[in-house]
Amino acid sequence: MRKLILLLLFIPLVSFGQTVVGDFKIIDGEIIWQKIYNDSLSIKSQDLTLKAVGLPIMTTTIFLQEIGGGKLTVNHKNGRTRLTITDIHSISSSSIHLGAVSTNAQKPTYLHRIYARKGKFSKKFLKKDGKLLNEIIKKEINSLISNDDW
Repeated sequence: MRKLILLLLFIPLVSFGQTVVGDFKIIDGEIIWQKIYNDSLSIKSQDLTLKAVGLPIMTTTIFLQEIGGGKLTVNHKNGRTRLTITDIHSISSSSIHLGAVSTNAQKPTYLHRIYARKGKFSKKFLKKDGKLLNEIIKKEINSLISNDDW
């Protein structure tokens, strides 16, 4: 009984120290999305444009509202396809006004800068934002796989 109680107390500690969540992994401090399909998909490595469509504005973080894209790498082996997305980023649409000079900072903010702390996922990513981002990525991947020209 005592071991069961200790195990139940230990499980929450382990869940917040994760380096793999669903299709997301932290490798060398960067959060990547990676999925293996058991088919040979006919898509190529490319830059992706990700869009947050249909997310609730008031409860979605600015990072996800302004999601910009990432780099898709496609690997084929033994009739399977591995898709890896790196450099997932958002681009701020806000502008900075400095006297008479107005600048629109188009520098990307990378996913790991917001959601990775000391090589582990942040609580916000684990609770909500990881699921939302996974949906955004899967919609884009599905549109590439279907490749309908309609």
